[in-house]
Amino acid sequence: MSAGTGSATRLLAVLRSPWTRWGFLLVAVGLAVYAVVAVREDLVDAARALSTARISVALVISLAFVGATLLSWRAVLADLGSPLGTRAAVAVFGISQLGKYVPGGVWNIVAAAEVGADHGVPRRRTMTATAVATGVGVVSGAVVGLVALPFLAADALGSWAWTLWLLPAVVVLLLPPVLNRLLAAALRLARRPPLEHPLSWRGLGTAAAWAVLGWVLAGVQVWLLATGLGMATGARTLALAVGGYALAWMVGFLVVVVPAGAGARELVLLAVLAGTLPHAELLLVVLVSRVLVTAADLAFAGAGTLVRRPPYPPLAPRARLRWDVLRRALPRRRARVLEVGCGQGAVGARIAARHDYTAVELDGTTWAVASARIGEAAPGSRVLHGDLAALGTGEQFDVVCAFEVVEHVADDAGALAAWVARVRPGGELLLSTPAWPERFGPWDTLAGHYRRYEPDHLRRLMTEAGLTDVDVRLYDAPLGYLLEAVRDRVAQRRATRRTTADPAEQTAGSGRVLQPASPVTGALVALAVWPFCLLQRALPRHGTGIVARGRRPESASATGEHRRPDRDTAD
Repeated sequence: MSAGTGSATRLLAVLRSPWTRWGFLLVAVGLAVYAVVAVREDLVDAARALSTARISVALVISLAFVGATLLSWRAVLADLGSPLGTRAAVAVFGISQLGKYVPGGVWNIVAAAEVGADHGVPRRRTMTATAVATGVGVVSGAVVGLVALPFLAADALGSWAWTLWLLPAVVVLLLPPVLNRLLAAALRLARRPPLEHPLSWRGLGTAAAWAVLGWVLAGVQVWLLATGLGMATGARTLALAVGGYALAWMVGFLVVVVPAGAGARELVLLAVLAGTLPHAELLLVVLVSRVLVTAADLAFAGAGTLVRRPPYPPLAPRARLRWDVLRRALPRRRARVLEVGCGQGAVGARIAARHDYTAVELDGTTWAVASARIGEAAPGSRVLHGDLAALGTGEQFDVVCAFEVVEHVADDAGALAAWVARVRPGGELLLSTPAWPERFGPWDTLAGHYRRYEPDHLRRLMTEAGLTDVDVRLYDAPLGYLLEAVRDRVAQRRATRRTTADPAEQTAGSGRVLQPASPVTGALVALAVWPFCLLQRALPRHGTGIVARGRRPESASATGEHRRPDRDTAD
């Protein structure tokens, strides 16, 4: 790997890290909120001059304006081959809107690409869609703005009048035959694969229709505020407000150095509306209009954050304790992860949200549940019905996981060897299993366990399977002892009704017993178990369960030192 490629890879890793994403979100929200707080005194004046009902209606129209912009963007993305449902579209578009408030003019595109990747949309496709939708917005805004020209003074646009001369060129560039050729050339220069679906007349037409509706709504919002402060009502002033807002936005877009076109947009809108109201009232209209659109952007960003990913499947108390250990043992950076025996997918959904995830599950009923859950959390993941044979020949992963599986296998040494074979050189095997043979009880029998493990015995088995740097720790103390007693009591009662002692059937059903059925129950479990998650970290040599990991040595041709995947040590 060249130095340039290595630097680019490291830069992408930084840009895609959770810390960078949350940092960007905090900065963008802070700047957007500051844009409102900085003019709080003027907003107080506006509240006195405008009725609450008028401001409320204007806010609803602002939300509809942003919603129409979202639908225009979604139409372009669907035309490129990635149709998104309402929840995913709000998540991607809503969060990316905050990028407008970060200076530079490109951060909304970057944010859309990163959030879109979490929903299975290729980054280059999201970036292309966002750029094209922005171009559609510019052209449609300029066209809508033309309706205002008969009502404008000759010098209303002032030093920005030159922007109108760009319209014919921009319109030509957005014609599908021209635009598709330009995108193909740009992707070739970037050494990226071509788009699978070229843009169509229908797709761009739909996007343009939604964009025009958005400009009409935005203009109606300005008109509603202005008439509340004394501007005459009528078709002329409505056309002036609609066309003036669209032209002002077009100019603001071209001024990319300041966030969201701040300043330039307001100056153009003031010039367009000059003469319809005294200057002080015009300033108030422009200010309130901008604040309401910012509030709408924040509302969509908040909604996007809430629906960005559906709630994870609920975890049982002991699984919650186990996950607290496992999540800190998994790589911090995105990795290719295989889970053997994913059960109903409660843990798998959490892993799939952060990694390139593949799972295999033997039981058909359990697989169907897992496939739906994990597919909802991470659409690009694979959940295969079967065993390791369902994978590609020789397919290997950075991390292979097997949680509460090895105790169900008669030939545990053979299973470990098969799992290690799926670990790439330098990768890791991560597993969990019940501890202490002397604690084998009714629950183990009901669940189809062949055995429980001494920590040292499991360490020896993993070493014999070809792993090095094997690390074994216990978890779930002290709560795990109580939970195990409850499970054994439940198992004793169920034993009287059991009609089979086949370990395979018991194993198949074990993952469906005592599982929380609703998100509310899962939330209550998480809240109740959280203090014990913290407590078990101080007791790594105590508990009823084991979490173990080991590294597969690098191949003989490797030249560098052995390195573990980076760990996520954050609480």
